[in-house]
Amino acid sequence: MHQDRSAERQLQELSEHDCWNLVSSAVVGRMAWQGSGGITIVPVNFVLDGREVLVRTAAYSAMARECDDAAVAFEVDRHDPMARSGWSVLIRGRAHVEFRAHSDEPGVDVWPSGARPLHLRLDPTSVSGRRLRPSS
Repeated sequence: MHQDRSAERQLQELSEHDCWNLVSSAVVGRMAWQGSGGITIVPVNFVLDGREVLVRTAAYSAMARECDDAAVAFEVDRHDPMARSGWSVLIRGRAHVEFRAHSDEPGVDVWPSGARPLHLRLDPTSVSGRRLRPSS
């Protein structure tokens, strides 16, 4: 007889420290902002610079045009559909577009080809996360 163990799976709020540790283990996240076409969410490669998120973007992109000095959200997650488990971290803050000429600063390994001379720096105002553990 199959026993439903879904009642044993509970969402757990993550500490800010745990959120940053999980985000640092990922290389792809989703940037979200309210722009001229409505709410936009795009997957991006990123790197952490301390407690700030760095994303590279093209000068002609909607992200470069619409996110400078704007409120944005950044989300990173992982999930295991077989175990019905996973985690999600949401970072909210203000984004700033900058040209980065310093080679000693962390670089973003961007997967798609093409020039991306601008960096978008997310200065966080809040970090929150949740984890769903598999039932035992």
